[in-house]
Amino acid sequence: MLRKYFLVFSFICIFISCTTAPITGRSQLILLSEYQEINLGVTAYAQALKDNEKSSNQVYIDAVNRVGNRIAPATGKNYNWEFNVLKSDMINAWCLPGGKIAFYEGILDIMENEGQIAAVMGHEIAHATARHGGERMSLGILAQIGSVALQIALRDKDPAVQYAVFQAYIPTLLVGVILPFSRAQENESDEIGLIYMARAGYNPEEAVKFWEIMYETNKDKKRPPQWLSTHPATQNRISNLKKLLPAAMEIYNSSVKAETKNLH
Repeated sequence: MLRKYFLVFSFICIFISCTTAPITGRSQLILLSEYQEINLGVTAYAQALKDNEKSSNQVYIDAVNRVGNRIAPATGKNYNWEFNVLKSDMINAWCLPGGKIAFYEGILDIMENEGQIAAVMGHEIAHATARHGGERMSLGILAQIGSVALQIALRDKDPAVQYAVFQAYIPTLLVGVILPFSRAQENESDEIGLIYMARAGYNPEEAVKFWEIMYETNKDKKRPPQWLSTHPATQNRISNLKKLLPAAMEIYNSSVKAETKNLH
């Protein structure tokens, strides 16, 4: 009987939560509504801004807002967009559901121009528009369901057998499902982000240049192998971006021509 209810629940989840990612058209399974995601993003963003000091570097603040306000309309998403710069030498940026974006001063320190800000902005915004946060939460829910199902299946087994199976289940889930899924989302955000920046009139070639800078900045740091990482290896990322450039450059060239035509 319990198995029957589990199967019905799984079917309902799949039926009501299938969606597709923008640009790539990848099918997604998301168990949360976009409204729930956005509310979680708003709450988390408010806490992050409370816990971190905002930057007073007006050049950085203006640049991030200028780039963000050009790229956001190119997504077609009517989010309540918000862009902030945080005072930290951390080389990072992030975006929460609903278009809540933060750049650290450290990542802006290594950038050469606004095109490179656009490369990171497009990537981070893509995480929000593709609802990657909701996907990750849904994967966690499904993992918990799988754990419960495994417990039910093993309830009559020897405790030693149960322990051994669970010890194998957790790392297999992490390495075989969760980490590859996270890397796939990163690659997808790179692809979507290139299109967004191109639509907004930023040269997509700056994305490759930025990641080359990132590689040089971090090349002496010890990194886990890609299969144990949430992100693709930087060299693989650069190679993948180069493959995606021709399609993005077509969009960029068209957007530049259209902008030039409007000026005359």
